[in-house]
Amino acid sequence: MYVENVEHLSKLSDEYQAKLVFNPCVKFLEEQPKSRANVMNILALADLYHLDNVRQSCNDLLKNMSMKSLSEIVHLQDLDREKLQHFLTQRIERLETFLDTLYPQFMGLVACLFWLLHEADKDVRWCTEHACDGKLKYRYDIDDPEITACSRCRQMFTSVVQETYYGNNMMSHYRRHHYGGKHHFNETLQSVIEDFYKLKRE
Repeated sequence: MYVENVEHLSKLSDEYQAKLVFNPCVKFLEEQPKSRANVMNILALADLYHLDNVRQSCNDLLKNMSMKSLSEIVHLQDLDREKLQHFLTQRIERLETFLDTLYPQFMGLVACLFWLLHEADKDVRWCTEHACDGKLKYRYDIDDPEITACSRCRQMFTSVVQETYYGNNMMSHYRRHHYGGKHHFNETLQSVIEDFYKLKRE
């Protein structure tokens, strides 16, 4: 059975009130893996026949797509205002939910990096006012505006990044700040933290 067959059978079953045909069609749509190729056809059927579970599974796929992919599949430029708002709102809500989850994890990893460098006895220029033994003093967080405004803390961030890629051999200098392929951090780390803080708080 294919999505196109389901569309034809659903119309017939709806017209003749044939539940014996309609129910298997619903089951098929619920169990059919949603993909870029079929999601819009399935979503249209879900909207037409008020299939909430099917609609939700389609929306779950769409809201996890990049704006580029979403525009290509949904053709945002051709949608009326209500449908456009629906798709964009889903995407925004998904991103904000993810940011809520990512934020403490990211800040915690940065704080952990500081501690690990201290434990490894790296030559980090620690800010004596805000840091002690590789950790920020108890009343501060890594994203605290007082930390980002402190010139000594800025030097501390810079030295933390430098200590991860500068070394005695040419290979360590060549690799610089890259870990795991294209993923990296560099001297913009503190700026990223500031922007992340503003994005999360505003």
